[in-house]
Amino acid sequence: MPATRLPPALAPRTLNVTFARTLVSQLQQSRPDLMPRLDPAHLRYLDERDPLARCTLTEWHALMDEVEALLGLQDLVPQLAEQFKPWHAGLLGFTLMTSGTVVELAKLLRRFHHLLNDVFEVERGFEGARFFLRVRPASAESSCRLARLSLTVWAQRLRWLTGRPDLKLDAAFVGPAPTDVAPYRQIFGGTVRFDQEADTMWGDAACVDLPIVSHDTASHSLLQSQALKQLEQLSRGEDGIVDKVRGLIRSRLDTGQVSLEDIAAELKLPTRTMQRRLDEAGANFRLMVDEVRKVQAQRYLRDTAMPLSELAVALGFADHASFNRAFKRWMGCSPGAFRREQAGRGAGAG
Repeated sequence: MPATRLPPALAPRTLNVTFARTLVSQLQQSRPDLMPRLDPAHLRYLDERDPLARCTLTEWHALMDEVEALLGLQDLVPQLAEQFKPWHAGLLGFTLMTSGTVVELAKLLRRFHHLLNDVFEVERGFEGARFFLRVRPASAESSCRLARLSLTVWAQRLRWLTGRPDLKLDAAFVGPAPTDVAPYRQIFGGTVRFDQEADTMWGDAACVDLPIVSHDTASHSLLQSQALKQLEQLSRGEDGIVDKVRGLIRSRLDTGQVSLEDIAAELKLPTRTMQRRLDEAGANFRLMVDEVRKVQAQRYLRDTAMPLSELAVALGFADHASFNRAFKRWMGCSPGAFRREQAGRGAGAG
């Protein structure tokens, strides 16, 4: 029986995997020694090449919680904002970089924001002598963290793209203030308030006419056209092909029904069509199956006491020997040795 498709208002909110990848990169740069303690399932985001691949807001929050706990931080948003560069937003980022002025950039951000996440909608306008950018929840599922990250990233990028490091901005955030508000004041340069009605950033109205230093009219037209195609593709629900295939592989491993034909039939797609769409996303089906098995194997070995023979079956291997050979190829050691090493690390951490 096919899964029920939730209406847009009830569907889980999603983000481009860049948000997850940047979190993993933050940990990798700050404390590379802690990377082995990160849930292996999260590492796949580092190699994700589908420009429209998504993760759910719930998954991103879980990863945020884990990275903050590993780093011993209560609020990672200001540091994470430093990691984001315009090109991390993919095609949209380059489109913004080549726009003409701040007001044009704001219009594009409002139009194409869905490429970044569908958690919020963007509002722009003027209030008295100030212009504003505001994020409003698109559904009942919202996120103070993501709103704060969005505005802090925009503030930093606005200075960079206009060549105006002295630009002062004010900000208001929904939700209680973090323990340390100093990083937010430093980022915006103006007044920062919490427990407000909406997540908003303000600047002097004259700022909207500031030119973008990397403006390129010829490139901008082409980039904007390509961004529109991506937005149309995303709205048709074609954005998650890699994630959908990966999820089906994961759920069907123990049945052994994980061939290209099996997954295509589950997605109600011709095999050639699914193969073409994976090729367009830069994904290889055989490698995806191998990756999912590797990640699941690490999880089972670390978090369960499942006998290796049963684990081999759960991963869809014909026998224990086949699993053993595959695991040695992945990790350079046997499954048993990996389990003992993880148990030793857990005991040491305890």
